[in-house]
Amino acid sequence: MQISLAWWNTSLSPLGKPRATEQEKAFAVQVVRFLTEALGVDCLALGEVTAADLGDLLQESGLRDYAYHDGTLRFGRLQFDTGLIYRLTKLRVLHSLSIVTKRGNHSLKVANRVDLLAPDSRSPLHLFVSHWPSRLWCEENGANRHLLGIRLRDAVEEVSGLYERQPSTILMGDYNDEPFDSSLSGQLLAARDRKLVRKNPQLLYNPFWRHLGEQEPHIPGKPRESVCGTCHSRSGLTTRWHTFDQIMFSSAFLGSNEWELDERGTQIVRIPFPNGGVSSSRNIFDHYPVASVIYRETQHGKLC
Repeated sequence: MQISLAWWNTSLSPLGKPRATEQEKAFAVQVVRFLTEALGVDCLALGEVTAADLGDLLQESGLRDYAYHDGTLRFGRLQFDTGLIYRLTKLRVLHSLSIVTKRGNHSLKVANRVDLLAPDSRSPLHLFVSHWPSRLWCEENGANRHLLGIRLRDAVEEVSGLYERQPSTILMGDYNDEPFDSSLSGQLLAARDRKLVRKNPQLLYNPFWRHLGEQEPHIPGKPRESVCGTCHSRSGLTTRWHTFDQIMFSSAFLGSNEWELDERGTQIVRIPFPNGGVSSSRNIFDHYPVASVIYRETQHGKLC
């Protein structure tokens, strides 16, 4: 059995405040339809959405065998803005909770945890969906970013403590940090070294270390359009691209448990956005989706 996963920061309703035009909403519907139909995504996590956005995206996309899970809950002044659209024949929601931490009198959104179960599966998939604050409001390598990594690590370890072996845990979202930043590599312990992750199962594996540079090689005399990250900013001294959108996996997905990562399906999905794409100031869409694939053995062998 194969399950395809994706994350997309839609930019429709940052912090739960709708801003998209009807045309932009219609294009977001096209993206959801492409991800679910053309790419076969079974579990699509979405950022910068409201509950109304989730319902509209599901209905307007005509996805009859899908449902949505609303993670856009409010905790005091904090407004979560993530949710899921998932295939009912592949997954069902068992449990969910929102994870919030505090530093002084300031609260931070760590993640929405959603526990999912596939048919005939022996154990749940524990999904953590995050949309961490922009670097405009939470500075790079600042104490709050370290705290977000630490608290997300605590949440992962809390799930691990329920099992004798490493559980099937997946983390995805827009972290507004790169894979090499301390919040993810140091505090969360998300590594690029598969051999080391297998040796030390406490580590997470982050396949998006491989997506930090140009996707296409330069060929003499043949300039090629390419991207070198998941989102684009208008300024930058050495790069305007960042790999802020990532999907990470517990060591169980490297061959020690029921589910296994098929890294051939890990990618930045280059959607042909209108008005010049994610690098255009005329466009609200400034993030590409990211995707990954997991599979498990069945009675009839491995289905990839």
